[in-house]
Amino acid sequence: MNKITQRTARPSFSKTATLLAVTVGALAACSTNMPGLSGLLTNQSGLPEAIRVPAGFQIALEARGSGELLYTCQAINRAPYQYAWLLQTSSVRLQDNYGRTINYYPGTRSRWVHSDGSQVVTEASVEAAADSANLPQQRAKVAVPSAPGVTGVLAKVSYVQTLRSVGGVVTTKSCIAGNLGMQVSVPLASDYVFWQPIA
Repeated sequence: MNKITQRTARPSFSKTATLLAVTVGALAACSTNMPGLSGLLTNQSGLPEAIRVPAGFQIALEARGSGELLYTCQAINRAPYQYAWLLQTSSVRLQDNYGRTINYYPGTRSRWVHSDGSQVVTEASVEAAADSANLPQQRAKVAVPSAPGVTGVLAKVSYVQTLRSVGGVVTTKSCIAGNLGMQVSVPLASDYVFWQPIA
């Protein structure tokens, strides 16, 4: 269930802010512990075409994420006024299939930082159609890999997939003028897969 708090917030008219809610799904990697997932990974044809990883890549890491996303109702256009739930922060933390932590930092370019020091920054993602209650499955391309000389599990990653998300969407309230500044905390659980070129 979404948790709602009332808070005064100044409307933001930044168009880039709207990308936050869209790219959150670009957080990406996967979980082998969940039934049926391994089959999806080895057979990309079982996924919507838009989010498939091209040939020539292999799985570098799989992870599971769970936590909450915080949204604020903000104005995104002045004439006529339009309102939308915009992502403010993410408390979603991932755990890879070795029990190590990956931190996700949302933004117009999402950043993923592994506990081994490697990290990637992704570009805007592509997504598959989804229902209104869950974030869509997504595939994001890496724009900025780890710095030269940095080793680690994410050092060579080129794509990040987000699969089988449950939640992550505000469903209990509409973002309208009367709710401007309201914040809603939404639970999210997803599987993520990080892909690197085949050596």
